[in-house]
Amino acid sequence: MTETIDATPTPPVVPATPAQAEAAAEAEAHDPYLKVLFGLMVMTILEYFYARVFKDAPGPLIFGLVLMAAAKASLVGWFFMHLKYERLWVFLVLAPACVLALILTALLFPDFVMQHEPLDEPVPATASASATPPIAS
Repeated sequence: MTETIDATPTPPVVPATPAQAEAAAEAEAHDPYLKVLFGLMVMTILEYFYARVFKDAPGPLIFGLVLMAAAKASLVGWFFMHLKYERLWVFLVLAPACVLALILTALLFPDFVMQHEPLDEPVPATASASATPPIAS
């Protein structure tokens, strides 16, 4: 029996960017993922205790929790969604969306700032409550 050997050479797989080449070299390394997982767990515990400390101050509570949530989301996107290996154009696509989100959030700010304070005086009775006839005995 004669075996036929395919003599056509296959081109080597060359990563497109240096970051992708580095990622290909560390393809089986799980160490960064475990470090990020541990960091996310620590940040979750910190969020819990932060919320316990600032439970009576809603401003600092919301600000701190949103800041920590953004940091956690950034870690997840950067490592688990492999955004650190993406090219620059991906970030250029996301930048206008982030700017629009900031603008829409800023446009809601006057609604929170200009809330009417409740009156200190009692609310007068309505016409239907005062129009009930007295009960005859």
